[in-house]
Amino acid sequence: ASAEPPALIGAARHVVVEDGDRILGAAAAERALLHLLNLVAEGGGTVLLTGRRPPARWPVTLADLRSRLAAGAAVAIAAPDEALLAAVLAKALADRQLAVAPGVVAYLVRRLPRSFAAIQAAACWLDRASLGTGRRIGRALAAELVALHDNRGS
Repeated sequence: ASAEPPALIGAARHVVVEDGDRILGAAAAERALLHLLNLVAEGGGTVLLTGRRPPARWPVTLADLRSRLAAGAAVAIAAPDEALLAAVLAKALADRQLAVAPGVVAYLVRRLPRSFAAIQAAACWLDRASLGTGRRIGRALAAELVALHDNRGS
């Protein structure tokens, strides 16, 4: 974007920059990010930067920006574990008012891709499949979903 940070954030005190490591590499982008960090700090706000690597390891050439990124706190967010995915799937099914046979949630989270998107898609698929066929959501229907994912290479 060609707009300067003040025009982009207006009166906002808290800003999120997603995939920050992907926008860098150009001097103009680095200057804009440094200006944004300074502007938000002057206003008493915060900036949340996301990226595939910690900001201190981003390939930054501007020394002032590099030092600010190195001074910030970094937290790694790991992939969701089985317990979290099971809770999300159970909630997604409950939100759709779907009753599932015991063990189906555990069966699915061990076999589906470990992402929230996959879990939400599974709940949607199970809802449609159950409604369309009149079948209850049991192990057999869950196995069909897993086979569908396996056949797609997901």
